[in-house]
Amino acid sequence: MEQKVSKLADAYLQKKNIPVNSNMRMDIIAYTLNRVKPEYVTSARGVLYSYKDPIEDNKEVLNIISQACEVVTKRRESNASDTIPVIEESGYYITYPSIMGNLFASNNTDRIESAKVYMFSNNALLKGYGVNFPNPAIVAKNVAGKYMFCFMPQKTDSNKKIDVNLDIVVEAENYQKFKSSLTFTVQPEYYNAGDMPLFSVEEVNDISLIENK
Repeated sequence: MEQKVSKLADAYLQKKNIPVNSNMRMDIIAYTLNRVKPEYVTSARGVLYSYKDPIEDNKEVLNIISQACEVVTKRRESNASDTIPVIEESGYYITYPSIMGNLFASNNTDRIESAKVYMFSNNALLKGYGVNFPNPAIVAKNVAGKYMFCFMPQKTDSNKKIDVNLDIVVEAENYQKFKSSLTFTVQPEYYNAGDMPLFSVEEVNDISLIENK
């Protein structure tokens, strides 16, 4: 569902020519995901059907995306203090993908309603992209089971592709601590000072937390 909403949101923003930055785009996607019904498919045919017609078969999702655009743009206009980070120095940068995922209880598959999700690189917390994307990400009842990260790009010396290894840690009361690793291949991008970075979206496997005994 995350990938579907991301694609529909991008198509809607382009069609309506709505100017948004990366931060606003992720807010629109998050707003929509918190309000759409999850879809489950059990075959390749089901996947093809769910993407068959981006307009007719997804009117409900597009209506929510439209609402999200209105809410997010109004909120940005009314909150001048909500600063959005930009690139401070021209050069090549490692732009980590925006990471989205879900947390479930292993015993009953219920969504986890309270947790902290940490993302580390070389044993250090990655810096989140502005106040809307903290690290650790906070999972709360109003966004049960969902977490999302955007990270500040990191300056590098060249544009050679690199393998990025990230460690994810999840802590939730009454559940065992979860630890795992993620690996991505990243192509550094050149940004000028003052640019706002563009993020790809990377969906990760669902995480099932085991209850304490």
